[in-house]
Amino acid sequence: MVTAPLSSVVQKKDLHIGGLGAEAASTLAAVAEQVPDAAESLARWGRRAARQANDFLRANPWAALAVAAAAGAAAGYLLSQQQRARGSRFTRMFR
Repeated sequence: MVTAPLSSVVQKKDLHIGGLGAEAASTLAAVAEQVPDAAESLARWGRRAARQANDFLRANPWAALAVAAAAGAAAGYLLSQQQRARGSRFTRMFR
């Protein structure tokens, strides 16, 4: 999270190259005003997604278990293929 106050960011006017610094400062100030709104919107979206996921898991525990098992099996398969292609010490020991 940005901890510098907005006024300290806007007051930095050492970028004056043909008036570019003032324009950049105003653009920065405009963007900085939108950041809290975007953060709040993102937080609301995350809370809503977590609530929906929780409701789905409570309504369909077996489906959730099946999805988790399938994801774990897929991850295990992919990792084993990666190790097999690379040839770990363990697999070389038993060839």
